Order: sequence, then C-alpha cells, then structure tokens
Amino acid sequence: MVTGEPTDGPTGVLEAESTPDPSRVADGAGPVPNGAGPAAVCTGSVFHRRSRPTVHAFAYPVSMAWFDPDRPDDLCRHHRLWSSSRPAPVRFRRDDYGDDRSRTRSLGTLVRDDLEPVLGHRPTGPVRMLTQLRRFGWLFNPITVYLAWDEGPDPVGAVLEVTNTPWKERHRYAVALAGQPPTARFPKVLHVSPFLDERFEYVLRVDIASAVRIELDVVGPDEASVVTTVLRLDRTPASPEALRRALLRPLLPTHRVSLGIHAQAARLWAKRVPFVPHPDRQRSPRP
Repeated sequence: MVTGEPTDGPTGVLEAESTPDPSRVADGAGPVPNGAGPAAVCTGSVFHRRSRPTVHAFAYPVSMAWFDPDRPDDLCRHHRLWSSSRPAPVRFRRDDYGDDRSRTRSLGTLVRDDLEPVLGHRPTGPVRMLTQLRRFGWLFNPITVYLAWDEGPDPVGAVLEVTNTPWKERHRYAVALAGQPPTARFPKVLHVSPFLDERFEYVLRVDIASAVRIELDVVGPDEASVVTTVLRLDRTPASPEALRRALLRPLLPTHRVSLGIHAQAARLWAKRVPFVPHPDRQRSPRP
C-alpha cells in the first residue's frame, strides 16, 4: 500500500486458516519439495522498459520480504529491529495490506477466498507474499504478490495487490497460473499510471525454481508488448545476519522506490509521452 502516515500501535494477526504447509519441516525429515520455501529476505533489481510511444528504460535495486502472510513473525523474530506486532525500524503492519474484507479475515484466508472461484477449488498448500515492508514509519508499495500452492512444486494461483500512483487506489487481481513458467493473462482494469490507459492486458510469468523472477508485460490489442517489468531477486532464508544486512542494503528501499517512480514520471513527461487522465476523475465539460 502507498502510505506516508506514521506507524500506530500494534496490529494483531488474525487467526489463520488451518491449511497444511508442505514447505515446513515435518517429522524431522526436512522440508517437502515445494517452491514456497521458508521466510526470506529478497534482494535484487527491478527492470522496467516502455517500448511505445517512445523507448524509456531504467533499473534500480530493491529489497523485499517473502513469508507466509499469516505468520509474519517467521521473518521478523530473527532481529530485534524487525517486528510484526509493535513499532520498529522495519515493520509488518497488517493494515497495510488487503482490502476492507481484511478486517475480519486473515490475509492467507483472503488469498484463498480470492483464488477459489478462478481455480475452481480452494488452494490446499501454502501461501507466500512478496512485498515491501514499512521502513521507519513509511511504506510505498506499488505491488504485493501473493502466490498459492496445492501439493506440487509450482504455484497454482496468484493475487496481485496493485496500488496506483498518485491516487492510492488499490485493486486485487486473482489469477490462475498454468504452464512453464507458470503464466496468466488478464485484463488491466486499474488506472496505474498517468501515461497508460486501460486498453491493455497483463501477461504475468512467475519463475521461482531457484531465484525469484516475476515478469509482468502490458500487452496491446495488436499483441505487442508496450511495457515490460521484470523483478529478479535472490532469496536468503531469514536469520539475524540476513535481516541485519537487509536493514542497510539497499538503504531505505521504500523511499527509493517512491522517489524513483516520481523521477521516472518526470522523465516521461519531458519525453512528451501523452498524459492520460484518470478516467474516473476527469472534470465534466462545461455546458
């Protein structure tokens, strides 16, 4: 979620749905093969390229978190400057995610509820979220990706929680994943950018065989890619040292993302890319 308000008091995690998580250690035999894996800090880069009406590309470093949305303390408990229940330099705050339904349901349950109608069944395996966490009271989070599994190694569904800039509206895209790499195609309905309208579709590709690679293409009616965004991340299982390093490298990642998006918008404006007003916020013409 895109927010700039200071942190408030602790927000508890709602009771999670009791779905077995095959990525956890069972009976001392080690983790069952599954791409979900343990809680981790993720570092890498995001690459963004616009092909039309003018070429514009950039990349910058990012730091994100990977964990079970109903068990954020699996990540945060490893370092005293991280927390899922109190103000801290790095904090998972429950109210930063989900929608109005989140007030009565856990995030994991919400993901399964969203995916059940598109999959035709309720996911039976683990859920993981990939997101930015609140840093020093500030969070700028254009997208949170939730992935859900059945018993196999690949995720069967994804929920993309997208927040637009500068309107701070949120939309959740729930999609079924199929093929190799797991892929989904779905209509673009949220006005994400003032330089892109809604006459497009998204193509999502997810590859987490080893590192995390998430590619999101914006495809036009002619099937040509207009915008490509690729997120490449290495997962490091949560530990005191991993969380200590993530505090500083890169420094203030959510602030960097916020500054970067606004700086790139200024560059697009300078390149005379047409401005697209929000379809729901245009002024009515005078009679």
